Amino acid sequence: MTAIYFVTHYFFPSHSNNHKAKIIHTSSLLFLSLFLLLYQILLHSAPLAGIKILGYAANIPPDEIIRLTNQKRAEAGQPALQYSSILANAANSKGAHMFENDYWAHVAPDGTEPWKFFTDVGYKYKYAGENLARDFSNPNDVIEAWVTSPSHKENMLSSKYKEIGIAVVEGDLNGVDTTIIVQFFGTKLVDTTPQIPVAVAKPEVTSIPISPTKPIPTLISTPIPTSAPFIALVSPQPSISEQKLIVETSPTMEKASGLKILISPFQSTKSISIMTTALLLLVMVTDGIIVSRRKIPRIGGRTFAHLAFLGMILAILLIARAGKIL
Repeated sequence: MTAIYFVTHYFFPSHSNNHKAKIIHTSSLLFLSLFLLLYQILLHSAPLAGIKILGYAANIPPDEIIRLTNQKRAEAGQPALQYSSILANAANSKGAHMFENDYWAHVAPDGTEPWKFFTDVGYKYKYAGENLARDFSNPNDVIEAWVTSPSHKENMLSSKYKEIGIAVVEGDLNGVDTTIIVQFFGTKLVDTTPQIPVAVAKPEVTSIPISPTKPIPTLISTPIPTSAPFIALVSPQPSISEQKLIVETSPTMEKASGLKILISPFQSTKSISIMTTALLLLVMVTDGIIVSRRKIPRIGGRTFAHLAFLGMILAILLIARAGKIL
C-alpha cells in the first residue's frame, strides 16, 4: 500500500472505500473510540505497574496568589489580608501531608483535620479557613476557580480573617506528578474580642467561634448543607501558642524507582482528543464537498448533523481547563 493510496483510501472518497473516506466508516470510528478508551486505561493503570507519570508541575508564586486574593477582597470592599509566614508553614505542612499519605481532601484518611496544621506551628487562632486547588497552570485560573465556587469565595472574602498563608507544593499523588495550592486563612485569638462570639451559617461554609479559655479543643460536628461539588473548609477550633517558622513552598517529590514518563495526563488527553476531532471534522467537510460536486448518491448521509456534533465536541475540548478545587 503506497502512501498516496493510503491517504486517498482513508481521507478521501474513492473506489477503494465505496466513495466514503475510510476513517469515517463505522469500523474506523469504533477503532478510534477504543484507542482513546485504551489510552485512558493505560494512564490510570500506569502507576499500578510501577510507571511514574511525571506530568503536572506549575510555577505559581505564592505572593501572586496573595495579591490576587487581596485584589478580589478590595473589589468586594474588604480589607487586605496580611501575609503570615506561620500560616504559610502550616499550609506547606498540609500539602506535604497530602503527598505523604496519598490523598486529596480536607480531612486525611486517618482523620487528621486541617486545624492540626495550625496547631503544629503554634498558630493560636480565633478563626481559620482552608481552600485547596491542584493542577492549575497559573495563579489567575486558581483564583477564578475559587471565586466561582460560593464556599471558596466566602472564605476568600470573609471579614473574619486578617491573615493569609499560601503554599505551592509539588509531589507525587496517586502515581502522577501534581502541584497542590494550599490557602490558609486565620485570625489570631489576641486580635479578636472573645466576649462577643460571632456565628455565621452559610449554605456551604460554617464558622464556629471558640472561647479562648479552653487549651484543649473539643471536636464539634456541624452539618454543612451544600449545593456545590467542592466545599471550602472553615475551622471549628483554636490551638496553642505561636512559634516562628517560615516555609512557603516545599517540593516533596517522592523518590521512586522504575520507569518514569514525562507526560501531563490532562494535556495529553486533551491534545489527542482535539487532534482526533479536528481530523474527523476536516475529513467530513472534504468528504461532503467531494460527494456533492461529484453528485455521488449516498443513503442515510447526515453530514451536517455529524459536523455540528463534532463541532460542539471540539468547542468543549478547546475551552476545557485543567485544575480542581476543594
